[in-house]
Amino acid sequence: MILVIFTFSFFLIIGTLLPLSDSKKWYIRGQSNFRQSYFIFHLILISVLLISNPLSILHIILVFIHSLLAYFCFKDIFPFTPFHPKEIQSIKEGDIPDLSIMVFNVYQKNDQYQKLINKVLEENPDLLLLLEIDKKWNDALRPLHQKYPYKVEEVKSNTYGMMLFSKLAPIEKKVEYRTDDKVPSINLLTECEHRSLRILGLHPLAPIPGEADTTQQKDAEFHSVAKYISGLPDDQLVIVMGDLNDVVWSKASKSFKKISGLKDPRVGRGTFSTFPTYFPVRFPLDHIFCSHSLKLGELRRLPDIGSDHYPMYFTFSMPSVEQ
Repeated sequence: MILVIFTFSFFLIIGTLLPLSDSKKWYIRGQSNFRQSYFIFHLILISVLLISNPLSILHIILVFIHSLLAYFCFKDIFPFTPFHPKEIQSIKEGDIPDLSIMVFNVYQKNDQYQKLINKVLEENPDLLLLLEIDKKWNDALRPLHQKYPYKVEEVKSNTYGMMLFSKLAPIEKKVEYRTDDKVPSINLLTECEHRSLRILGLHPLAPIPGEADTTQQKDAEFHSVAKYISGLPDDQLVIVMGDLNDVVWSKASKSFKKISGLKDPRVGRGTFSTFPTYFPVRFPLDHIFCSHSLKLGELRRLPDIGSDHYPMYFTFSMPSVEQ
């Protein structure tokens, strides 16, 4: 039993500390995904160590170490609880939002097309960002074309295709390849309630075996987009959304927010973990970051409709032109 406790303690310490390094290896940076799980495991192990008989000096040292590491984990996840101040304020009760958005990684192999169509018709978002769109998905979604007069698309068979349906007329629209010739992003400039609104749809390369051995491409895309946003006019509102293949408390996400100046509507509300649908331990990989002057109406994780990701739904109110 003692050997099991010490072995578990060793791997828990290593797993918690690895993401603090500057390494971009997927198996090192990926440990940050488990911050919530590691926090719980630290608390469990602390309890086990404290009730151990006899309580040795080594036990006390381990209790101190795991308490310190539990604090590191808690510091990362605490902002995504209702006890933390919100970064994006809520709209006033009774006010009607100006903009609704749905974001969904469809999972390219998923063939439950009608479930998505039904959910889109039910939620009726103004903007609909879909990821992993190949030709089969593109063809299956033709029933939505009449509902959405505007579209930006890059259909691909490599799981990085994407499509943005919009009810808002575009002023500018383009598909961009920022850091990798197989990973597109969408850039749409439109107007909502007389305010200029820039929409960026992202799906960086996943740092997993078979995709990328490091987070280098993903981090580079984060940095490129953040620098681009920092150079936009001050009166232009910005929303960045998509499956970012990263958790909200990672180094890359924190750096993205710092450089871009955007805020996270989940801060002060919850993690809203979206991946995977098939396992109880889930990670918040599907994001929306936005300008601080926007007000949040709704933030919902929608039900499972056939993918390995849950869809996300948001509503916002635009600030007045004078602001």
